[in-house]
Amino acid sequence: MYVDIAIVGGGIAGLSVAMELSKYNIDVAVIEKNNDVGLETTSTNHNLICQGADSLSFRPGTLHAELNIKSIPLWPKLSKNLNFKFKRIGGIWLIRDKVDYQKFLKLKSRSFKQSTKPDAPYYIPKEDFTPVEFIDRKTVLDMEPYINKDILGALYDPNLATVDPKEVAKAYAENANYNGVKFLLNTEVKMIRREGIGFSIETNNGNIKASFVINAAGINIDRIADFVKAKNFSYVPLKGTITDFDEEIGKMINHEVHVLPRNEAPNMVTALPTIHGNFRSGIYMELTYRSNNEVTKYAVDYNINVAKKLFPDINFENHIIKSFTGFMAYTNPDTGWHDFVIDIPEYVPNWINILLGPAGVSASPMIGKYVVELIKNTGFKIEEKSNYSPTGRKVIS
Repeated sequence: MYVDIAIVGGGIAGLSVAMELSKYNIDVAVIEKNNDVGLETTSTNHNLICQGADSLSFRPGTLHAELNIKSIPLWPKLSKNLNFKFKRIGGIWLIRDKVDYQKFLKLKSRSFKQSTKPDAPYYIPKEDFTPVEFIDRKTVLDMEPYINKDILGALYDPNLATVDPKEVAKAYAENANYNGVKFLLNTEVKMIRREGIGFSIETNNGNIKASFVINAAGINIDRIADFVKAKNFSYVPLKGTITDFDEEIGKMINHEVHVLPRNEAPNMVTALPTIHGNFRSGIYMELTYRSNNEVTKYAVDYNINVAKKLFPDINFENHIIKSFTGFMAYTNPDTGWHDFVIDIPEYVPNWINILLGPAGVSASPMIGKYVVELIKNTGFKIEEKSNYSPTGRKVIS
């Protein structure tokens, strides 16, 4: 088989690229080792859509911040066009003392500066973004009656939303499929060799020739890059454990709620209702081997304690549905400033590595657009289709 562009990996990153490339008159194939798309990192996260106002790790000037912020106004239209659930729930970040307040002052300033001023690096018109605001204790308790009463107030972000990333991934894939992208499921890459400026991809289902390769293999991105010496990044694989509670708990809580971690760091002290009406708590994070998917009692107990810390009057123990683990890539662990890697290695033309990590789902509307611009800048010729459908979907078989 020959294709113009091969995408290795059927997670949210690769599928965003596939959907964007389906607007052009080129042959594109997504190579996915599982029997469906979005089954690994994409489906094992907090399900939050944010612009970074909830995180001190979104450093101004990073690609991480830029793509998340630029994705904000794209989500409602994408949800409508592709018919997947998208719900704004808002985020409440509790202030316990002056230390929290000072940190949130910095966070509020950073969010506003990046998002609503015309001279900011990532300007978004005010009608697309409601600025975060401080709210007093009474307002917090009115919004969340079961919340911990031992607070001074909170920083509130009304823009925070939730989706089902697996559902979003499926929508991206089916739109790409409708517009002509090929999907090779149950197909695992065994070897990739350079052939001139193109590539020969050996899989368990035969060989594929491609002029351009997009490496979107998630936590296994390094293994794919090593085939052609295209590894121009480093990262730490972080395992996260999340616990889900039933709808009875979900009905009692309306917003994403968290406090800044102190002794808990690097773990997250966060809980939120899901798009399906359940309730989610965590994340317990640890460095381990990427093959270690074990759910430990210690991690589950941590997540239960997070929920109880935020909502002490609710009995969570009898409402657990499941706990599960997932992996994400974290870059720059020595500095603490995570950033996306989406670029072309210096010595391997016609190859793009995509390494996301935290908030990858949030940035997914912009990821494909960013990659297409990189492809165009190489001189690779692509022409837009006249019959592209932004709403069409076709089930992958």
